Amino acid sequence: MKTCYYKSFFVLYTLLLNFINAQNSEFNLSGYVKDVTSGKPLAFANISILGKSLGGVTDERGYYSIDVISGEYKLMVSYIGYKTVTALINITGDTTEDFFLTATEIVLQEISVYSEQGNEINNNITLENKAIEEMSSIFPDVFRSIQLLPGINVNNEFSAKFNVRGGNYDENLVLVNNAQVYEPFHVKEADNASIGIFNMDLIKKVNFVAGGFSARYGDRLSSVLNLEYREGNRNKYEGEITLSLTNFDGMAEGPLTDKGSFIIGARKSYIEYVMSIVDIEESADPSFYDVQGSFTYRFSPLNKLQVNFIHAGDDFVNDPKLEIGGPFSGRIEINNEVLDFSQQSEWDNYERAEYFSNLIDINNTTLITNNFFIKNSLSYYEQIDREFGELRDSYNLTTTSINKYFSNSFLTEDYKLDLTIKTIEAKSEIDLRLNPFYDIKAGISYLNVNYDQDLFNERTRRIVQNIDTYPDTLDITLDESEVESPQKIKADSYKLAGYVENVVQLSNVFTINAGARIDYFDINKDMTVSPRFSAAYSLDENTTLRAAWGFYYQSPIYRQLKSSVAADTNTQSQKATHYILGFERKVPLENNNSLTIKIDGYYKKYDDLISSERDFGGDVNYSRINDSEGYVLGADLYASIRYDNFNGWISYGWLRAREDYLLDAVGEFPRYTDQRHTLSIVSNFDFGLGWSGNFRIVYGSGYAYTPFIAQFDPAENRWSWAEGGKNSEHLPSYKRVDIRVSKQFSLFGFSSRLYLDVSNLLDFDNVYAFLYRFNRDGSPFRESIELWPIIPSLGMSIKF
Repeated sequence: MKTCYYKSFFVLYTLLLNFINAQNSEFNLSGYVKDVTSGKPLAFANISILGKSLGGVTDERGYYSIDVISGEYKLMVSYIGYKTVTALINITGDTTEDFFLTATEIVLQEISVYSEQGNEINNNITLENKAIEEMSSIFPDVFRSIQLLPGINVNNEFSAKFNVRGGNYDENLVLVNNAQVYEPFHVKEADNASIGIFNMDLIKKVNFVAGGFSARYGDRLSSVLNLEYREGNRNKYEGEITLSLTNFDGMAEGPLTDKGSFIIGARKSYIEYVMSIVDIEESADPSFYDVQGSFTYRFSPLNKLQVNFIHAGDDFVNDPKLEIGGPFSGRIEINNEVLDFSQQSEWDNYERAEYFSNLIDINNTTLITNNFFIKNSLSYYEQIDREFGELRDSYNLTTTSINKYFSNSFLTEDYKLDLTIKTIEAKSEIDLRLNPFYDIKAGISYLNVNYDQDLFNERTRRIVQNIDTYPDTLDITLDESEVESPQKIKADSYKLAGYVENVVQLSNVFTINAGARIDYFDINKDMTVSPRFSAAYSLDENTTLRAAWGFYYQSPIYRQLKSSVAADTNTQSQKATHYILGFERKVPLENNNSLTIKIDGYYKKYDDLISSERDFGGDVNYSRINDSEGYVLGADLYASIRYDNFNGWISYGWLRAREDYLLDAVGEFPRYTDQRHTLSIVSNFDFGLGWSGNFRIVYGSGYAYTPFIAQFDPAENRWSWAEGGKNSEHLPSYKRVDIRVSKQFSLFGFSSRLYLDVSNLLDFDNVYAFLYRFNRDGSPFRESIELWPIIPSLGMSIKF
């Protein structure tokens, strides 16, 4: 009996001893900290165990490891520029726990991220660069891809210029690794056609914000597009070659040393051959190329140097054949006589243009401590535009009666532009985390800008006739030039800017960014102060409310300056005030699929606008004075879905854009960006076995334009065109359906891809402007200027 008692006691004692030892045993807690958008590791993130003097820091791989005894712990993970997260962890043995952090600018919707990874975060569809390419239509172009996003409308599949929430295309800030570029387009001379100069293969991430952007971004009224170029492969050499009906594209990357890498890409177009095949503007010969790349060197895991460069060039020639009309004959009444007449016309036009863009950008990024980050950059940008054109148009009418009447008209137009823009910009930015819930971001910049423009544009018409003065001859010359000529602008000035942002995580569900920036432009002695505020409140883990407000100023560009002499009487900065409210709901679906719905309402108030006129070719001419005001009221609805092998989205925008010219009593009128309805539908399919497809539908209800009204003068017995109300009518609706099918396969051991892309599949006749003309009998008619018809493209790429 006693033996059984001792045995039971021994067993209980052993179990108790093992339990006590287990409570005091150390176990390992480890895992990775990553960016939730890209999946990339976050090096040197902080991991703390609250209430304990325990913690750690992630290494270059984003990996952490902490030894702890068993128990329940509250972990806090923080990283500069990211929302801090906390989690309860119960340790009963060795434990692995990964953390995914969200950048505060995404939480606040200060940016929408479209990156090289294929994940989805919040309402943002983050895309691989190949997925972005598949949405480009014919030519791979990041500008064409973003045109399908909420808040953006273009109504032209062959234009890289885009309007955001009722703003003009020149109200958009375009950055490459935070270095500003101006007019970064190929084929600028062609009417309503352009292509971005950026190589898709080199882009790591596309950050886009349609309004309410934070204080770090300045000098633009509407939106920010920031392209981040990626580093080359540090482990092996590889590349890719793409050949299509429109262009050749080559890319190579690899290590330079054990601490450095490179990536270089080059493109060459031959789009002129496609234009001749589909019988579009056979006289036009647009040709362009670009070479760009990035070199990266890591002095240490905490210190990185990156050098980026872009060189782009264009050569455009338009040399149509001499057009001869006639001779035609008929009968005409002159001075109460019905006479036989003969008439003939000739029209000849020649255009040539060259464009060059150069960018060199040097960035140094240093992590001073786990909570202190500094970035210094120096960039040089150069843009050279050379344009030449001449137009000759003649008309001759002669009667064959005894009384010889004649009327001759000779139109001559000569145009020449030499433009050089040079900028040198130095920036220094810091990001300091004072505690896990409070970041301060600040920066200063100096920009030296040089404009040198020499423009000559003279249009004269000589009229020689005796119909009104018979038998005497009238010989007059009329100046029909639309702008003063010559125009010389030579300005060398500078801009100073500074900003500060306070990003505060007030609670686990409430984050704000309160900041301001100051800008000074010496050429107009204009100093502006721009307060900014944005906030995000999470109702639950899948529902977020957002708000943003701020002042946004834009200094005049060279085409808006009244004078090249620095003075406070020069053209001043334009101003926009943004008010934005947003709602987002993410609905989890089975098998890690999801549906996201986002609604944004916005109001944008314009002050001190520089009024402008838009010609039928899409060019904008400015008044060069602050003589207008206006507003835009609108809403964007965005719904995206990811379900198994399908993902896509629907984007709908409604807006009302108005402007009021202050020097007349007419009142407000539609801005030419006024388009009531915009709809985009994007569908991406993975069919398996290497097959994939992309289907796109675009609809726009039509931009505002200024019509001309046909009027008949009985006294003169002739028709004329009179300008109607400014932007009082809207163009016909724009419709387009695109499709792309691609196949991945192996060719001699190399990963290859073959694709077929068809733009405007249903061959819609889309009108972008009207010309107002006269028939041979003098009667008026309106001619529609249409965009391109159905355009197919076939291409193939090989990775090596």
